[in-house]
Amino acid sequence: MPDIRLRIELLDTDPLVWRRVVVPEQINLHRFHELIQDVMGWGDCHLYEFECNGRYYGEPDEWSDRTIALARNAKLKSLAARAKGGAFHYLYDFGDGWEHRIVIEATGLEETNPCPRLIDGAMACPPEDIGGTMGYAALKAAAAGEKDPYGQELLEALDGEFDPEALDEEEIADMLEPFQAGFRRLGSTPRKPRPAQAQPLDMEASLKAQGIHSIEELMQVLQGEIDKNRR
Repeated sequence: MPDIRLRIELLDTDPLVWRRVVVPEQINLHRFHELIQDVMGWGDCHLYEFECNGRYYGEPDEWSDRTIALARNAKLKSLAARAKGGAFHYLYDFGDGWEHRIVIEATGLEETNPCPRLIDGAMACPPEDIGGTMGYAALKAAAAGEKDPYGQELLEALDGEFDPEALDEEEIADMLEPFQAGFRRLGSTPRKPRPAQAQPLDMEASLKAQGIHSIEELMQVLQGEIDKNRR
């Protein structure tokens, strides 16, 4: 199962919010959506869709006026093979309209472990439901000390704390562990060997080795030990 290296860019953010990941090519688009949510920092609270060469993939949506194929029935490998210009798009939250460009950097890579995994990235993901990129710009302005009324309102909702440059790679690595467990590969961390179990003691053989061949002889030996300890 070869790997593919991708760069995920959140469009219309400055500085650019982005992540670089290595993913198994055979992952389906629904699982890839879940992976994007984790590496970017989204909360998976809204609808999403992928777009590649005029074709759309996502979840059934009765309000949509176009044909949307089920994301879980499409593979990342097949989408990447059809992407013109080496990129396709991912839209999250149709209200705020967070548009991502997925740049295909390399395909057919040698299988690696663990996978999927984050390679690098930059900048914090915007919070949910802040009004898209304009709200994100206002929030960053308020966090920088500027007097932006809407940004101040958003900042207060976050208890007055937001670092636009924060990227917790350790947290992302923890969130990717369930994905990695789903792609069993050679070279994965071996299970710890079970501790050696003591063999059951053969009492009869042990007693015979000590010259004791009957219950009466055993009782005599025990009584002798008791008398010895009383002296």
